[in-house]
Amino acid sequence: MTITDISRRMKTNRNSVAKYLDILLISGHAEMITFGPAKVFFPSRRIPLSSILDFISDFIIVLDKDLRVVQVNENFLTLLDIERESILGNKINDFLKDFLKITEIMPKIKSALDGKKSKIETSFQNDSEKLHFKIKYIPTTFDNGAPGVGLIIEDITKQKRAEKKMLQAINEWKTTFNSITDMISLHDQYLNIVKVNKAFADFFKDTPEKFVGKKCYEIIHGTKKPHLNCPCQQTQLTKKTATFESFEPHMGKYFEISATPITTNEGKNSGFVHIIKDITDRKKA
Repeated sequence: MTITDISRRMKTNRNSVAKYLDILLISGHAEMITFGPAKVFFPSRRIPLSSILDFISDFIIVLDKDLRVVQVNENFLTLLDIERESILGNKINDFLKDFLKITEIMPKIKSALDGKKSKIETSFQNDSEKLHFKIKYIPTTFDNGAPGVGLIIEDITKQKRAEKKMLQAINEWKTTFNSITDMISLHDQYLNIVKVNKAFADFFKDTPEKFVGKKCYEIIHGTKKPHLNCPCQQTQLTKKTATFESFEPHMGKYFEISATPITTNEGKNSGFVHIIKDITDRKKA
């Protein structure tokens, strides 16, 4: 309907109708399409908020200034195994007493009621396991102008467990890497040292960090260019492990040196695992 149509139907001044329609447009309760000079208005075809929230995988709860529950989504109800009717209108501390023992939650809710948006990561121990959450506190204002707060709670328990397992695997790898008595170094495709183990650092008498970024041939062979029989360069061509023996006059040592390619999922070379064995005693025997 146009402004004129609505004005006639309501028997109300056209200017008054136009002002009311502007308010309805701003609040989202009406929509407008223009046809040439005419403006046609019709009721907003909005999806109810509760329906939208149920599409979201996170746990969502909306509170008023008195911390009473105004709205929740289905995932939140499933988490607590309760019915919507049993918590709407009730205070949050009536059914989330254990959860609210997390010290950061209540201060953050109160800050959101004062208009301050924030987020935290926190943990919660239930009867059988430790759960991890990321919580966003979103300030909101209801139609009557009263303040409220929306809590968007993301369950990051699986992510945290995966991170813990990955960290354990890395620590185990570091322990293994540094317990090997052979001198091991990781090189990029340009023969820059990326990482060395403890045996390598001890042999060349420096801390592991000091070798990072240096050319391997400068450290191992004391030269300004790769060795003629450099196994890294050989394996770049063959894509297979290469090994050779070398006498290093600047150290008076015999080495058995091997390199194994590190390849990407696409089969491209991205670096090398470089292993040095000191075979001086065997050569002199």
